[in-house]
Amino acid sequence: MNKAALRRELLAQRSAMPNKQARDAALCQAIIVHPAFIQANEILGFFPIGTEPDIKSALEHALAQGKALYLPCCTPETRVMTFRRIHALNELVPGAHNIPEPPPYHLALSTKHLALALVPGLAFNEQGYRLGYGGGYYDRFLANFQGSTLGICYAAMIGEIPTGPHDYPVDVVATEGEQYGQQ
Repeated sequence: MNKAALRRELLAQRSAMPNKQARDAALCQAIIVHPAFIQANEILGFFPIGTEPDIKSALEHALAQGKALYLPCCTPETRVMTFRRIHALNELVPGAHNIPEPPPYHLALSTKHLALALVPGLAFNEQGYRLGYGGGYYDRFLANFQGSTLGICYAAMIGEIPTGPHDYPVDVVATEGEQYGQQ
């Protein structure tokens, strides 16, 4: 199955998943107790949209712990993603694809920085490769990122996915159940 067809199938499957609120709470707990999250002083997060795992409570936890929190800003013309610092989730403004993001005047973080990136994915395989929405933003970002990566998805979305030469695996995948990849 090609990536586009698989995306459609998995989006429908994720939309039909029961108990989303309980799954999200368990996933946020898995994030905040993960050693990489606990040790990180800087977190690169994402603001959940649609049926993505709602990790807002983990983002709030990072802020409450005094961690520097950065969220992505996407530039559709170049398909480049940068991360800008926020101090509260209510600072976000509509950005590319109408996804909430930090205002453009907020401090940007270099990809060379050693932070923990929470990487969303529609699906992951057990080796940490992801299937995203097809824009390539995260693959471009991960190509130059030197910090640690924690993939975020529901356990039901772990399985076989096609990979290509421009795909980059995350270090570990956190779900509301098991973790996959390096521990």
